[in-house]
Amino acid sequence: MAKAKSKYNFKGLDDIFGESVSDIVGVIENDKEKANSKKTLVDVNLLKPNPYQPRKTFEDEELNELASSIKIHGIIQPVIINNKNEIIAGERRTRAAKIAGLKEIPAVVLELTSEQMEEFAIIENIQRVDLLDIEEAVAYKQLSTNLKLKQEEIATRVGKSRSHVANIMRLLNLPQKVQDAMLQRKVTMGQAKPLLSIVNNEKLLDSIFKLILENDITARQVEEMIKKGEADPSEKKIVNKKPSVVYMENKMMRRLGTKVSIDNGKLTIRYSDDEDLNRVLEILGLTDDD
Repeated sequence: MAKAKSKYNFKGLDDIFGESVSDIVGVIENDKEKANSKKTLVDVNLLKPNPYQPRKTFEDEELNELASSIKIHGIIQPVIINNKNEIIAGERRTRAAKIAGLKEIPAVVLELTSEQMEEFAIIENIQRVDLLDIEEAVAYKQLSTNLKLKQEEIATRVGKSRSHVANIMRLLNLPQKVQDAMLQRKVTMGQAKPLLSIVNNEKLLDSIFKLILENDITARQVEEMIKKGEADPSEKKIVNKKPSVVYMENKMMRRLGTKVSIDNGKLTIRYSDDEDLNRVLEILGLTDDD
């Protein structure tokens, strides 16, 4: 039977841990002694997702792998919840624990306002390594609209430059169908960004957008068409691929968060800029350790 919750009531959070609720959670998750002193066991079936969490789906393969680990080692790091049993940090662990058959899991209880819950959910989502550029833009818009934060404040919260935040948010000026295609990983940041210069030329934008979807033209080709002021339907179309190749492309795109193409013995991974390249290399474990 789960014991009574020991609430971790933070007062004067800004003075103790910094401006963001992310700082608070970071202290607990990185300080095992503090976490262990405040953890309690809770019924896993009583826990609910953060209502402000924008991420609604989790990869089954990743959850099953984590569940297998939990069966052997248990949950090493407590999840963090509020006094309504809503998960602040650790939804993947909670889902995997259910798969592993656990009835109770360790948790640390924080008393947070709804504004803090929303802020953490959005910022946690932004810090995902597989986050798409358009998802990042939507998250910044949420921080701006819902929490009334200026771009400078958003940049401080998420550890990015103001110019980066401003450039990413410009993607929201694209037509909704382009944004949707980016969310579905049918269009990359490199392909979409040039379209911002022709948002007022609906006919040209629609023509080029159609070619991107049908022919997977490169960002450079998009830029050249915009310079010429016309779409070139003569671009070579992609040869139909085996289902197994398409499956692997889609799997890699979901993992890397960018366009991936496997064709004629060549693997192509798209990236929009140096920052995006470093992100991909980090996922692949190819960054320098020192």
